Amino acid sequence: MVKIRSDCWLQNNPKDMSLHKRIFNYKHTVPRLFMVSLFVFVTILSNQGFAGQHAVKGKELLASGEGYSPFVENKLPDGGWSTSIIIQTFNKLNLDTSIEFLPWNRALKWTQDSKFLSVFPFVYSELRAEDFLFSTPINFVPVHMYAASDSAFISPEQLKSLCFPFSYSLYSLEQGIVDKYQMNINRVKDGIGCVKHVQKGWSDAGLTNGYIQADKLPKNENNDISIVIFPEQLALILLHLVIGKDYPNAEQWSAEFDQAFSLLKKSGEKSAVDQRYIDLINAP
Repeated sequence: MVKIRSDCWLQNNPKDMSLHKRIFNYKHTVPRLFMVSLFVFVTILSNQGFAGQHAVKGKELLASGEGYSPFVENKLPDGGWSTSIIIQTFNKLNLDTSIEFLPWNRALKWTQDSKFLSVFPFVYSELRAEDFLFSTPINFVPVHMYAASDSAFISPEQLKSLCFPFSYSLYSLEQGIVDKYQMNINRVKDGIGCVKHVQKGWSDAGLTNGYIQADKLPKNENNDISIVIFPEQLALILLHLVIGKDYPNAEQWSAEFDQAFSLLKKSGEKSAVDQRYIDLINAP
């Protein structure tokens, strides 16, 4: 029996050359198709992994701080005034949110590192604007000064020392107050620490937002309301949502948030949220 080599057989049968080419091409095309499919699959997985850094089960991951009543306060509906506004604004974009509450500095740093889409609420500063985009203002903070009720002080002009928390930055508006009244700064851990500092007479005064009522501040050892808040509004501070400039499509995110916030205002929903929290603040 004579064995015929396949290539010789094809040479003698030119009509079957096309079959040979198809077989040859198939053997080489299948691996190529497999590699292309593998590349696409890996790319999809990597994109999903990247998206997972910024979203939790389809929710946009946001950050905020802790204990800034009434703007961020877990005892209030939706977690506070600013939190409610943020949630409703993202609802206008048909997006759900997952909000993580962290120490303020960490929330800001991790947003700068793109672990979060955004953080709120923050005051604008030129230094901060080097790394972040600021939304249109979402809240306004009326700034007032307070002193101990048993002190002789009846107006800001009489005060010479101001308590200010380490965790807060002294922005231009606060610095303007300090400069105007030629006050010295005493630093303590936080806002509650400042109230106690003033109660004990170690500082003449502290600053608070106009939505805080004296009877809701910490009482003294005799359970008395020992703080008086002066009626003068010394400044109006704007609060913003901020997005790190290195976040993917940061400028587009910022523009879309502002547009959604504008729709929230035009629809009257923003005013409804504001009134809800003003009513809660003024409630007994």
